[in-house]
Amino acid sequence: MILHIVRHELRLFVREPRFWIPFFLPPLLLFISEAVLLSSPLDAELTGRMLLLTGILMAPMGSPLAADSFAGERERNSLELLCLLPVPSSTLFWGKLGAILPFPILFALLAQVAYTLIFPQVTFDIFWKAALASVAFSLWVTGFSLLISLSAKTVRAATQTSLFIIFPLLLVAQWGSGYYFASTCIPIIFFMGVLVFVALCVWRGLRKFSRS
Repeated sequence: MILHIVRHELRLFVREPRFWIPFFLPPLLLFISEAVLLSSPLDAELTGRMLLLTGILMAPMGSPLAADSFAGERERNSLELLCLLPVPSSTLFWGKLGAILPFPILFALLAQVAYTLIFPQVTFDIFWKAALASVAFSLWVTGFSLLISLSAKTVRAATQTSLFIIFPLLLVAQWGSGYYFASTCIPIIFFMGVLVFVALCVWRGLRKFSRS
């Protein structure tokens, strides 16, 4: 049943042409800008910082999906109807969440892989740390967007509010990138911390959705 809900949600996303714009336009603009910057020799720290910024800019791609899945249902007055279906609320919740998560994670990783293959300045050590951070950023924003979407009344409000979580990530990329890439433990600890944060968001979201 969860897989059936996931497929249903994915079909709704894919049928909307505007759905693809946030996933392709930002990476294209980033590719053009970084092609200019990376054409000249750069040190490892600056190269890594640019890849972190790439991951941060890709992370909000899941916000509109989370907003539409929960706040959108409320805005269309269909959330109550969903809760009346002979399906456990937890099944609906996991089905919707399962449809949201793959897209921002997949596109964030694809962007990192594309830049690593094209620009020789990106070493494997920089790549795996930047890729891990990109996944963590996507999970961080999606978890926060999930909670906002369950409380917001409109898709616009949910999307705009959830974007505020980007600011701490920008601080991490600007001021902490040197420590991040110089260590092997910090990327793993950061990722595990994000997993704990997302688990708490999902736990809280499931409780809230079950009571709606």
